[in-house]
Amino acid sequence: MKRILITGGASGLGKALAEKYAQQGFGVCIADINQEDGEALAAALSSKYSNDCFYHRLDVTSEDEWQIIQQAIGERWQGLDIIVNNAGVASSGDIDQLPMADFQWTLDVNVMGVAKGCYTFVPMLKKSKGHVVNVASIAGLIHMSSMSAYNTSKAAVVAMSETLLSELAPFGVGVSVVCPAFFKTNLTDSMRATHEGGIKIANKLMERSSIQAEDVARMVYQGVSSNKFYVVTHPKETWLWRIKRFIPSLYFAYMKRTAKKFHAKANQG
Repeated sequence: MKRILITGGASGLGKALAEKYAQQGFGVCIADINQEDGEALAAALSSKYSNDCFYHRLDVTSEDEWQIIQQAIGERWQGLDIIVNNAGVASSGDIDQLPMADFQWTLDVNVMGVAKGCYTFVPMLKKSKGHVVNVASIAGLIHMSSMSAYNTSKAAVVAMSETLLSELAPFGVGVSVVCPAFFKTNLTDSMRATHEGGIKIANKLMERSSIQAEDVARMVYQGVSSNKFYVVTHPKETWLWRIKRFIPSLYFAYMKRTAKKFHAKANQG
């Protein structure tokens, strides 16, 4: 039996990934701060697929809780094949308006949560020649205005993943970084924003997306199975990323125009 740990596994993309990997015969550890939803999902997956699926509490900012879950997985499974560092939060606001406490909170969860996951479980993955999956965002590759904290955190996850790609290759450990754009999830439930307009815009973009969490989970599964590094899931944003790389002047002109429109709409909210 292959074994996977998914942080933020009780909802959104994490839940879709848990379903996908359980369907493929994996034992699944659903790591989340939401005990009720995590336990319910684990029970449902265990019943549906007859796999060893279980919930374990994890606050990704806590080093102590990372050590506890490492011990639990070591005792239960004697190893791990895939870690998915999926847990994340969102924040929105201009650099001179977003409180520094919210900026720090975003980095603590989105960057240090991923770093702690890698630090804790890479030793197991070296033994199993497993795989690290870090969920970043298209915001790690292209950077909208009024999202400095979130963009910075996700760009850091991309940089960390690019580092690990070469660092872990000699040990036979694969690395993938997932960069989705908007799709329907509960990310805005905990989002910290300096104005309601930003949250409303994000919710509209998620509602309008034709790509669902299950679609992203399928692309992640396929990407990991083929040892693909960049898993960029949305076609329009993929083209914008390519324009940034090859015609940066055009990219920055577009982003400046978009920033003006964003501020106008956000202020209306």
